[in-house]
Amino acid sequence: MAQEYPSKLRAWYRWESLKVEVKMDYANAAMYILICVVFSLISIKYRLLNFNGTIAAAVIGIIILFSTGIEWFVLLLIFLVLGILSTKFRYGYKERKGLHERGNGMRKAANVIANGLVPAAISLFALIFSPEKMIVPFTVAIAVATSDTFASEIGVISDKVYMITNLKKTEAGTNGGVSWLGEGASLLGAAIISFSAFMLVGMEPKWVAFSILMGFLGCQIDSLLGATLQGGVKAREEQLPSDAVLTNSDVNLLSISIAALISFIFAVLLF
Repeated sequence: MAQEYPSKLRAWYRWESLKVEVKMDYANAAMYILICVVFSLISIKYRLLNFNGTIAAAVIGIIILFSTGIEWFVLLLIFLVLGILSTKFRYGYKERKGLHERGNGMRKAANVIANGLVPAAISLFALIFSPEKMIVPFTVAIAVATSDTFASEIGVISDKVYMITNLKKTEAGTNGGVSWLGEGASLLGAAIISFSAFMLVGMEPKWVAFSILMGFLGCQIDSLLGATLQGGVKAREEQLPSDAVLTNSDVNLLSISIAALISFIFAVLLF
């Protein structure tokens, strides 16, 4: 009879522990949903994204939060904030030159999906593969998105722009056009995201350097695709040339996917 009490005590302890875990899961779920709701309200109120873009961002945020947690979400949030700031950077000048993002700089659902779909998919794969390894392609995907956004929104104010395919001088805003200012901004964007991953999740220094390199490389892939498959002319997504095979969002998604796949092979499969 005396031996029954320890076993009953252990069973009671396991049951109480399970109840605490369930309560914590409910609390985390409520917090994650609240974060996305608050973000959506801020986005709509301050016109950071249009309505469809806000919904797309909220869905991507929920996927990342529930599959990997708050640290990975914050990394994506850093990109979003940097993207908004770089879009607003010298917006009046870009507007006068016809180089601005339409809708007062508000990003649309297509842009949000192009930049957020791959990170969301990688966060789901982190449920299967080691999160410590999957953080590398996740960081690279966001680094490419940030690198390209910086190159486009900051580099566009340069008057010394050259085609990436033949280095001939071209107009600012031309698909596939690069400049020293844009390249520097591109490297800066990749570095900010990579060092943020180090601070948030403790990513190894060798993978920080790798992410900076891949983020920058992904931006160059984006420029090459823009020069060859997006028409290589000065055009907006809604006014693409007749010979364009890909839209701007397609190019963003493809360049991010290529860089993330290379990173997955190196960080997860090989090393």
